[in-house]
Amino acid sequence: MISLDQIVCKDKKIASRIMAGEAIVLTPMNSKIYNLNETGSRIWAWLDDKPTVGDLAARMQSEFKVGEEQAQADVIAFLEELVARGMVTLSESSEAK
Repeated sequence: MISLDQIVCKDKKIASRIMAGEAIVLTPMNSKIYNLNETGSRIWAWLDDKPTVGDLAARMQSEFKVGEEQAQADVIAFLEELVARGMVTLSESSEAK
């Protein structure tokens, strides 16, 4: 289960690029290319800072003008997909220091 205090990191094997506001992500382990929508692309770009899940939800709430619960639910759902595809890893904040 994903919690708000977990830190999110892109997998080091992933190649990605933002083009025209959309992230294109290549996963070499299964040779798939993913095109992320605007919201997913913004979250993907924010991952460069190795934020917590809560940080991502707060940024989403601010940038997209959605409520706190909605932002948290959307971020967690998106991250669950990324974790399942091996695109990101989650760690407890004490492990990342």
